[in-house]
Amino acid sequence: MDNQPPEPTPLGDPRTDDAALGFLLASAHQAARGALSDELRPLGIETRHSAVLSALDRLGPTSQRRLGALLGLDKSAVVRIMDELERLGLAVRNRSARDRRAYAIELTTEGRRRARSAAETANAVGGRLFGWLSPGDRERLVALLTGIVEHAAAPAPGEEGGRS
Repeated sequence: MDNQPPEPTPLGDPRTDDAALGFLLASAHQAARGALSDELRPLGIETRHSAVLSALDRLGPTSQRRLGALLGLDKSAVVRIMDELERLGLAVRNRSARDRRAYAIELTTEGRRRARSAAETANAVGGRLFGWLSPGDRERLVALLTGIVEHAAAPAPGEEGGRS
């Protein structure tokens, strides 16, 4: 596999141009998400469903608010995804026993089965996308991506506080 940096494009050279590097990162994200979406399609779910199903399978019943916070989803996105998962018969919202204003989301039996099938699918796609990385390359990639996430969340120079 040729893993040399790409040649400069009309968008710039990602080796020296920050905007071009951002576009390359976005392209890598789109390619990875597309590969996973293609493989999840036979299960009747999308990538966003898979993430929620996986979290619920690991956590058990949890609130919509906590689920959104853990997955980095805003309230309206969680509601929309939950509406879809309920329509598919994969999850249910029940009033929380601790807070009647909140919902505790949990998987149905079919939701648990589909979550585990989706996890197997995601592992296979991940193996294809990342299996060629050496352990050191993988560790470095994780460190670099973590740094990008941290820098994206940090206030821009001259700003006070964080982004909302």
